[in-house]
Amino acid sequence: MPLEDKEMRLRVTREISKFDVDTTMLDVKVINQVIYLGGSITRIRAPGMPSDLRKVLEDIRQDLEKMKGISDIVMEVKHD
Repeated sequence: MPLEDKEMRLRVTREISKFDVDTTMLDVKVINQVIYLGGSITRIRAPGMPSDLRKVLEDIRQDLEKMKGISDIVMEVKHD
């Protein structure tokens, strides 16, 4: 894996961690400037946490699209 992809993967992971969802089962890969998200996300069971995970995934996509150096995003993420 090229160094640029490793650095981008770290940036993507940091960006995703800003959202209030459990991402322990989320798989993040970056290959040739394409982000691949797989696995699943779940809600954090606490007051005030987001309940619409589809909206959270769309927000994540929008934030990732703003990142410099990204050519595409492939999301195959399951949610409850």
